[in-house]
Amino acid sequence: MSRPYIKRVTMFKVPKEEDIDAVIAKYGEMRSTAQKNGAPYIFSNEASRVLNSSEERAQGFTVIAITTFDSMEDVEYYDKECAAHKKLREFIATRRTGFATLHFASELPKRKA
Repeated sequence: MSRPYIKRVTMFKVPKEEDIDAVIAKYGEMRSTAQKNGAPYIFSNEASRVLNSSEERAQGFTVIAITTFDSMEDVEYYDKECAAHKKLREFIATRRTGFATLHFASELPKRKA
């Protein structure tokens, strides 16, 4: 049996409407430029507006990103070494008032090689 994917869910509190669109666009840039050992390594990534951001249970979060990796090693690389992710973090840092990041092992089966 293959190991599960690792999913990273990050939510941001981005108060300005124009910044929400800019953050989502920057995720698109990161998605197309992130590499490890000269090759893409992120299995999938999507970023979007939180649809219920005005509800109490959304706790003020306005942007959500879900990134899927093949391994925790790739997650560690993303957090500590990935130049594209570093650029994204620097961009978002001045536009957010809060964030939360969680990781979990996906029960979806791995793709066949």
